[in-house]
Amino acid sequence: MVYDVVIIGGGASGLMLAANLDLNMAGDADPVSKCSGLILEKTSRAGTKLLMSGGGRCNITHGGSIKDFVNAYADAGTRLRRCLYRHSNLELAEWMITHGIPLADEHGEPLTMISDHLTQDDLQGVGRIFPASMKSADVLGALLQQIRSNGWDLLTDADVYDIRSVDAGMWQIQASPSETYVARHIVIACGGITYPETGSDGSIHEILRGLGISITPMRPALAPVYVDDYPYEGLSGISVPGVTVTAFSSDPTSTCRGKSSKMTGDLLFTHRGFSGPVILNISRYAEPGQILRISYGRSLDDLPRRLRRILEDRSRGPSGDIRQTRLAALLDHDDHTVADVDANGMVTAGGISLDDIDMKTMGINVLSAADDTVTGPSMYAVGESIDADGITGGYNLQMCWSTACTAADSIRDSITAARL
Repeated sequence: MVYDVVIIGGGASGLMLAANLDLNMAGDADPVSKCSGLILEKTSRAGTKLLMSGGGRCNITHGGSIKDFVNAYADAGTRLRRCLYRHSNLELAEWMITHGIPLADEHGEPLTMISDHLTQDDLQGVGRIFPASMKSADVLGALLQQIRSNGWDLLTDADVYDIRSVDAGMWQIQASPSETYVARHIVIACGGITYPETGSDGSIHEILRGLGISITPMRPALAPVYVDDYPYEGLSGISVPGVTVTAFSSDPTSTCRGKSSKMTGDLLFTHRGFSGPVILNISRYAEPGQILRISYGRSLDDLPRRLRRILEDRSRGPSGDIRQTRLAALLDHDDHTVADVDANGMVTAGGISLDDIDMKTMGINVLSAADDTVTGPSMYAVGESIDADGITGGYNLQMCWSTACTAADSIRDSITAARL
């Protein structure tokens, strides 16, 4: 069967796109004008990683002005600006509310509305935004219900292993078990490389590389960081707020020499390494061999007692006395050498190069192997599959929404124009 649209990946961005692209464009009275759409999900169920998001609570977005979101995506922020402004956090929050998902802040306080409709003023002063139930399953359920209403087919256990362009501006997709699908428009919504058990294993990116699409090297982000000779195994579960962490290279031959990244937030000690929001946010910049510098920003007496004891022990001289200069230095720059970043980051840094994407449409510029000219039928990329990732706090699901809705707009326009 020839489909108007095939989405590869039944995660957050793929489901959000389908939930915003009604295939019953002409209504039930004119079935000839209806479109056909298929979502190919690699695993046995759609939305597995969405269910895991926010610790199972699903931090869907963040409050405040959408203009402030740009800085949450590092260098990609300015490129994402058009998508974010076009399909904002206000729009995402409104969609959830109108589809039966009341919202709340991270403390469970309901998101109140000044009028009958949600406005930008209602989002001011609100941090992380969750479903009021604090259940990711409610968000997934609303998306699945809407894609069914929009006329989409969803096929699970469909592992795509080949994509190629064919005659008449079509895409041919090969998926297990030995099935072939043909589409006029194809959407890459397969995520990155973290949590491969959810279907995000990077295999589609290798296929895209074979089509001449540039792929920025991928690595985990929003992940715990492990260091050499970690001294805080006994502090697992202890958190310190307002800690500043800097990642930098001390190797004079490193390309990162002289560059540093700094974040401030809550630091969490685990039995293996460092975690908490400040570590998750800086993990995309932390590479093995670099220095992770922790500045506690307070006096020794203002730290948890067990942490104080370890810092004092690390400050002792050969005779067992506490060296005050060494202790003061640890409070200001508790330095550790990065050993590794946890492979199961919440998101992936890297992916389809933004240089190959038209950010007005999320369309991928596919190059002809013959003469290096932009050619081929309509291919789009959304969500975590692209080289953009945000800090923790709902920014990554917002990016999924904004890019997915932008692609849905473009596909809708393309289908409509073709049928005029």
